[in-house]
Amino acid sequence: MVSLDRDVMNEMNKYLDGITMEEILIRNTKMFHYQVMFTSDQMKQDIEVLDLRPRAYNCLRRSGFNTISNLVNGVYTKETETSKRQLLKIRNLGRNTAEEILMKLFYYQFQILPEEKKKEYLLEVQQLNQ
Repeated sequence: MVSLDRDVMNEMNKYLDGITMEEILIRNTKMFHYQVMFTSDQMKQDIEVLDLRPRAYNCLRRSGFNTISNLVNGVYTKETETSKRQLLKIRNLGRNTAEEILMKLFYYQFQILPEEKKKEYLLEVQQLNQ
């Protein structure tokens, strides 16, 4: 699993009781679950807001994933396949890059949540990954 950004991790840990986000990720290295819930305005944003490394960014762009909406609708739609498996179908995109994309999407979603919803969201993530 891609390592957590320290600042994001510290902020997430403020909302969790008795466990850290890092521990949740370590326990769920094979399959990490989180719900995607962006507003329509957020879905229109360019993938640039995810602050991806060049390989991830370029692979997504070449495959037509230019906005958050393109990305979410392109990799979170098939119930028979994980989002990671769907990303791995993109040319020149490997396991680490797929994990980076999914984690950056998770970080971004957390960071743009209103303060009063962050704790509830992380508790839901914790519940999904037990």
